[in-house]
Amino acid sequence: MTIRNSKIRISFYSNACDGSKTLLINTWYHLIFVYDLFSTTQMIYIDGILDCINRTRAPLQITNLSYIPLTIGYTSPLAPYYFDGLIDQLSLVEWAKNTNFGPNEINKISINTTFENNSLLLNKIKSYFQSSNFVLLGIDNRLYSFSIWINPFQTNGTIILYIFQNSSINTKWCLSFLRFNTQGPYILTYTWTHIVQTYSSINGVSLNINGSLFNTSSPCDYHGGNTPLTITLGSYIYNINETCSNFVFIQEN
Repeated sequence: MTIRNSKIRISFYSNACDGSKTLLINTWYHLIFVYDLFSTTQMIYIDGILDCINRTRAPLQITNLSYIPLTIGYTSPLAPYYFDGLIDQLSLVEWAKNTNFGPNEINKISINTTFENNSLLLNKIKSYFQSSNFVLLGIDNRLYSFSIWINPFQTNGTIILYIFQNSSINTKWCLSFLRFNTQGPYILTYTWTHIVQTYSSINGVSLNINGSLFNTSSPCDYHGGNTPLTITLGSYIYNINETCSNFVFIQEN
């Protein structure tokens, strides 16, 4: 696993997977090198995005499982090449990771979505991005902040941020944190807008638009259901008969 010509590379037995993204110096990147023995596939992820995939002609075979030397920052026994820079949070696991395990080490599901120009494109009725098992968010009166950039194509009743309990029963706890409604501030379509929602039991819920405070509630309690929660961006989960409260509204066009 090396950097060659400013691009990431994984190779063995003349099987090479060469990335396409050019790395810049003095810039942090999250890299995942993957080898899937069952499909004999090499993969490289940069900041959670697949950069290279390659089917190998021969599987990686390790003859001595009790002694596997791991060298960091130096190529050997080939001509010596050294890594010049910083390395942090290195980990090695004995299974093949996929796109569900990115830089933030969270599990996710995306339906009818596209990652384009470092942004998430959701342009269908049933498209959404979902990540689960947020433990601290389920604790009552726990402080939280959400920050997001949006560029809406329409604003008629769309849910931006929806949170619910990890449960299969219809009486599960749920909360719609951000959605469009006539009660909130006016948001332009096809325009990038920065939105921040914060909560504390002392200051209540605050809504900030493009760095300016729009409104804040009176002091209030937050009840998170005391169980890990799932966050959904872009839509809500269909066929669930729950009723959610405590909306933060952004005005429809």
